[in-house]
Amino acid sequence: MAKYCMLLGISISELVAREDRLAALYLASRPDVKSDGIGCIGLSAGGFRAGLLLGRCEEIRAAVVVGMMSTLEALFDEHISRHSWLICLPGASLANDWPRMVGGRAPARLLVQYLLDDHLFPVAGMRAANDLLTVTYADSGVPSAYVAEFYPGPHRFDLEMQRSAFLALNRWLPASDARDE
Repeated sequence: MAKYCMLLGISISELVAREDRLAALYLASRPDVKSDGIGCIGLSAGGFRAGLLLGRCEEIRAAVVVGMMSTLEALFDEHISRHSWLICLPGASLANDWPRMVGGRAPARLLVQYLLDDHLFPVAGMRAANDLLTVTYADSGVPSAYVAEFYPGPHRFDLEMQRSAFLALNRWLPASDARDE
């Protein structure tokens, strides 16, 4: 699919990001959804999508990125081959780093759950990403809008992490005013 997209002059990541933005716009347009309370959450490639959606879609007010955060530079030597084409944004490493794209709408609420024994991301890249996001959110005037959690262990989204993620979204997003129509 990535090859077909490149032949058409787009990347698979741009296509998926567009579809995710359209889904968020549809969700926000529904009368049974409180449009100022939309959040997203994702693990791994889903974390990439959640982060990109937070950075590029004003309808998303909060996101949780699980097991998918590093600087791009840290991935180049040993880790980029372990990832799908989905995370390959054309020119991204030249224009902006991944943490800066995700934090582009700071102080929109963001929780990143880092996995310290994740074979997909080097710890140095995770720490550097955390540093960039910490500075980005401090510069936004609301440093508390970014929360970093570091967990020992491999790539996963276990019950402890899920509890923390859903608690964060519940704190950050207003209660639903869905109608019984």
